[in-house]
Amino acid sequence: MWIVKRTPEGRPVKDLYILIIVLAVLLSGVFSAWFEQTVLFGPLIFGLAVPEGPPLGSTLVDKLDPFTSGFLLPIFVTVMSLRTNLSAINPSASYTFANIILLCVGSITKILACLLPMLYCKMPLNDAAAISLIMSTRGVVDLASYSFLRDDKIINQASFAFMVIATAVTSIFVQIMVKWLYDPSRKYAGYQRRNLMNSNNKLPILVCIHNPDNTAAILRLLEKSNPTRDFPIVSNVLHLIELRGRASSVFISHQVQTKAITDVAYSENVIIAFQGFERNHYGAVTIQAFTAISPRNLMHEDICTLALDVLASIIILPFHRKWAVDGSVEVEDHGLRTLNSSVLERAPCSVAILVDRGQLKRSTSVRASENVYCIAILFLGGNDDQEALAFAKRMAISGTISLTVIRLISKQDVSCDVDEVIDLDIVGDWKQSRSSWENVKYIEHYVHEITETALLVRSLVDDYDLIITGRRNNTHSPLTAGLEEWTEIPELGVIGDMLASKDLKTRASVLVIQQQQTTL
Repeated sequence: MWIVKRTPEGRPVKDLYILIIVLAVLLSGVFSAWFEQTVLFGPLIFGLAVPEGPPLGSTLVDKLDPFTSGFLLPIFVTVMSLRTNLSAINPSASYTFANIILLCVGSITKILACLLPMLYCKMPLNDAAAISLIMSTRGVVDLASYSFLRDDKIINQASFAFMVIATAVTSIFVQIMVKWLYDPSRKYAGYQRRNLMNSNNKLPILVCIHNPDNTAAILRLLEKSNPTRDFPIVSNVLHLIELRGRASSVFISHQVQTKAITDVAYSENVIIAFQGFERNHYGAVTIQAFTAISPRNLMHEDICTLALDVLASIIILPFHRKWAVDGSVEVEDHGLRTLNSSVLERAPCSVAILVDRGQLKRSTSVRASENVYCIAILFLGGNDDQEALAFAKRMAISGTISLTVIRLISKQDVSCDVDEVIDLDIVGDWKQSRSSWENVKYIEHYVHEITETALLVRSLVDDYDLIITGRRNNTHSPLTAGLEEWTEIPELGVIGDMLASKDLKTRASVLVIQQQQTTL
């Protein structure tokens, strides 16, 4: 606590303090041996005194975890394997059969002890079995215990070999069985369509914030989404913080959590920004703020679960690249890219990825105006493009929006399947209902080959502030045939990948939309 109090808020812990803590851990192990205790007793007690979370707990994890997990742990497992003498096991000996019986009885007892109470509480059998297997598994801590028992001559070489083999077999078996019994994505599937095309005037949105840089781009998009009393927006803001130096994940609802659980003010700046936006659009915007502190590989669970609970029609995710003022890529977060891909696969509603380039220098295009926000939507056909058109329809209601619908038509495709008929009906109804709007334009381009598609898309980037397109995942079209092989970012689709390319020096932001996929 002394170190925490001497560390200013938002500043890193001094390296001297980290060095002192590491030396104290080593000395605690030595003192434990002097008092005839196991060498792990001292570090265990010392670890209980270290406060979890930032600044100290998270800093210790950042400094020590790469070395311990990436270097020491593989060495430990390798040494344990080398110390396992399989020749010490005598199949004909009486204790061999006894050891097998003891291991089987112990494992089955642990599984039943976990399984029966959960079945009594009416938990589904598959979920109960998966949890029971997880609770009965063995790992690194068990291997360390076996090593201490062997060194102290409490168990012999044969028993040690049996325990190591049992740990390896159990870990492999449990991993396979849990994946077979439990599919976490099934809970996100629903019987109702939760997307923009089936939503009413009230639009529930879940926006995800990873760092303060995402806030301005999200607020700009919400501003252009035409929040009015007739078309209100319910924005559920989820601030995602990577779990570091904490034993368990934390989910905070700032509507319910009126008293801070710690001295750390999580998401304060994000909440203030969105509350200001709510005040500026009183009666048209409702803000509900949440904070999720969890490991990066499990953040998609928090996002999808919250989207399911708040009945969101669309999830808006920030892109994993951040551009500098000169148009170069400043930051590329590969962990965020993996997270976006996981959400796209499991989301219970539609998903949009926002590629923000709004901080770049404004285009010199003749279409650009300080008072009019120019938006273009590229319509090639398919469910995702229909969803993008529905979002553009809502934005075009505002008089400060200039919307251009650009439909690409292939002269090579003469077929007329069900999807093509639906596209024609949707575009036809949209043209008829918006024919009298002066701020809406409809343009059709006939494309002969894919090179024309690429040139046309690239020619649009300097004419608009925002370009909306569908992801078109697993949708094959002569307009993009062959371009899939050159796609660098599959989660954006072919068109979105071209618009988000590092080679384009433009200020046009991109919104790539995928319609809801997880339905029963």
